[in-house]
Amino acid sequence: MGIPAILQQLQGGGIGGGIGQLKQMMNTIRMASNPQAALSQAIQNNPQMQQVMSTVQQYGGDPQKAFYALCQQRGVNPNEILDMLK
Repeated sequence: MGIPAILQQLQGGGIGGGIGQLKQMMNTIRMASNPQAALSQAIQNNPQMQQVMSTVQQYGGDPQKAFYALCQQRGVNPNEILDMLK
C-alpha cells in the first residue's frame, strides 16, 4: 500500500514541512458554517484528500488506526505530528 502524499509531505524535509498547510486546512474546515460539507468539498476537490480517504477505508474506516499504522510504517513518531497540530 502506498503512503498518502499528505503524510509524505509531512515527513519530507522534516515533519514540519506540511504542518502549516494542514493546520490551515483544519482551521478552515472547523470554522465553516457546515464543517461536514466543507470536509466533503475538500475531499472532492483535492486528490490528496481522496487518497487519504481511500487509505482510511483500507483500515476499516478508522482514521486513527490508519494514521498510527502509516506512522509506524514510516518510522515516524505519531505524537510528534499530533503535538504540532495542537
